[in-house]
Amino acid sequence: MNIIQLFVPSPDTLYTLDATARLAEASRHAILVYVKHGLAAPYIDEAGAYYFDDNAIRVLRRIQRLHASYGLDLPAIKMVLELMNEIERLQAEVRILRR
Repeated sequence: MNIIQLFVPSPDTLYTLDATARLAEASRHAILVYVKHGLAAPYIDEAGAYYFDDNAIRVLRRIQRLHASYGLDLPAIKMVLELMNEIERLQAEVRILRR
């Protein structure tokens, strides 16, 4: 029996803008708009090229979903992302306190 193993990149892998666009299912232009509005934070090399990690790709997918599913504009998406981050932080704190 053959078992298919999924490719799991190293957590410190950085992706180019083109690779990020494919992985996040977003256009390059959309990603650049999200960066301009502070919704996503790329790593920028000395030549000015943008690179994104796994966390940034998750955020970009979340942005895409919020826009496509709920028609939210960028300020609303920013607010939702901030609230989601705060909820996740509080949930982690509760887990720690319950130990």
